[in-house]
Amino acid sequence: MLKYLDHRVIKTAFGTCLAIAIANYFGIKYGATAGVVTIISIQGTKKESLKIALERLIASLIGLCISAILFYSFGYTPVVLGLFILIFMPICIKFNLFQGFLVTVVLTTHILSEKSVSLKFLGNELGILILGGTIAILLNLYMPKLENKIKKTQDKIDSLMSEIIKDMSADLLCNCVSINEEKLFVELKKVIESGKILALTNFNNALLNSSTYEIDLFNMKRNQYGVLKRMRYHFRSFYITYDQSLMISNFTKKIGESVGKTRLLSELKAELITLKYTFRRMDLPKTREEFENRATLAQFLNDLEDFLDIKTEFIKKYSDK
Repeated sequence: MLKYLDHRVIKTAFGTCLAIAIANYFGIKYGATAGVVTIISIQGTKKESLKIALERLIASLIGLCISAILFYSFGYTPVVLGLFILIFMPICIKFNLFQGFLVTVVLTTHILSEKSVSLKFLGNELGILILGGTIAILLNLYMPKLENKIKKTQDKIDSLMSEIIKDMSADLLCNCVSINEEKLFVELKKVIESGKILALTNFNNALLNSSTYEIDLFNMKRNQYGVLKRMRYHFRSFYITYDQSLMISNFTKKIGESVGKTRLLSELKAELITLKYTFRRMDLPKTREEFENRATLAQFLNDLEDFLDIKTEFIKKYSDK
């Protein structure tokens, strides 16, 4: 049970008690509703909390005005409440204010119970909303730091990519596939998706000077993962080892060992150019089988180039800023 007792649970429990206590202290009617507003306003990130609080405030202002007019004009009956919902719900859907729909309906039921649309009571209802939303926003200013988790996730991705690429290097020599291949690819995809979620959460917790660097970083890793998947399928066509296979295997191993080491990128790009030039000067294939294998090796080498280019473009994007 303790593993579920995170900062959000603690903030929700504390915020609910605090909202109700403050509401009771200032004599706000239906003060328990302020606790409910706090519960539904504490979100996973700071930006989400601010966005939803603003949506609820706008929706409630519109909704309370409509309900006040309807109740004043047609009386305080459940039928009028139903008419209010019939009018108010489409407005929330149309203007993307649905986060404030339920809270506003609850506040409107208070009007129905009190049978009053006086400015004093409408102020009471707005007080409930503002109190609950404000406490939620203040509590959500505290968010645990995610930088360490993001760094560990990035290191795990680099480690998995390195292992996959080095396995491919060995596979080129034996015309076989590592028994751990599927497991490594499944884990790599899972860790990349986890990293993207962490990066997005960290971005939404930065109210000032937010950067998309971490989001772009994991998107870059996701694109490299796509290239690795393409490279993986080439091994269905490899069944003969050539001199080119040995050369590409050595180059592939170097790439595997360089994952996460940006300083080696320019050296690898230069070696790739040399390797392509060497291949063009080699004797042409003499059989159909040799031609097909050489063509697949050439495509495998192009994929290695794409893998490096994706990282190069990412580095260029942030070095230019």
